[in-house]
Amino acid sequence: MPIRPRGLGPTMSTAFAALLMGASAAAAHPHVFAEATMEIVADKTGHLEKLHNAWWMDELFSSSVIVDFDKNANGKLDKGELAAIGKQVASSIQEWSFYTFVHRGADLVAMKAPPTLDVVYDETRRKLRFSFDMRPSKPLDLEGGTTTFSAFDNTYFVAFDFAGASSFVAKGLPKDCHGDMSTPSPDEAAKSWMATISALGSNDTVPEDGIKFSEVLSTKFKIACGAG
Repeated sequence: MPIRPRGLGPTMSTAFAALLMGASAAAAHPHVFAEATMEIVADKTGHLEKLHNAWWMDELFSSSVIVDFDKNANGKLDKGELAAIGKQVASSIQEWSFYTFVHRGADLVAMKAPPTLDVVYDETRRKLRFSFDMRPSKPLDLEGGTTTFSAFDNTYFVAFDFAGASSFVAKGLPKDCHGDMSTPSPDEAAKSWMATISALGSNDTVPEDGIKFSEVLSTKFKIACGAG
């Protein structure tokens, strides 16, 4: 029996269309929700080898994708249709750095685009899962400083939920390295904004966009090495 949802027309849903086009303006609140996990893998030399993202998309978003990509109208997403979704989504979110950010201290680490974005559909959960690997553009020694990993959407259109510490897995870390997850509160975001304002000089202007709450409020996983 077809699993095509009611209430959705034959064209792509607004939420899915906006994701593919890349939401150019900040949304007042998220429209797409993803249950996220991230696996961070170090090689034998203590350098970052890769990170693996897995996102379970919400049921409404997933159902809208079925409407548009079930080309043969058989009520499910076949292998070729799943591949088409992965190709189109990857092409679209590349502009947003695949919503994946790695920092060494305050510096953004350049990451290579994933070769593929894999897509599966779980008929029991009625949800799509996107997963992909990213590798650093240049060697990154994890013992060389504090490294922070996060996933967020600057436009606040997509919300990523890391449910708990088990949502982050670190493999192969050097013996003196450890990882910790942190989820800032709205109060912390406000304090960060006030700190930004107080640091402005007399000739500086307050940024029109205010603070990037999506970044400040994003869940982060920090890897630090040594006694600290």
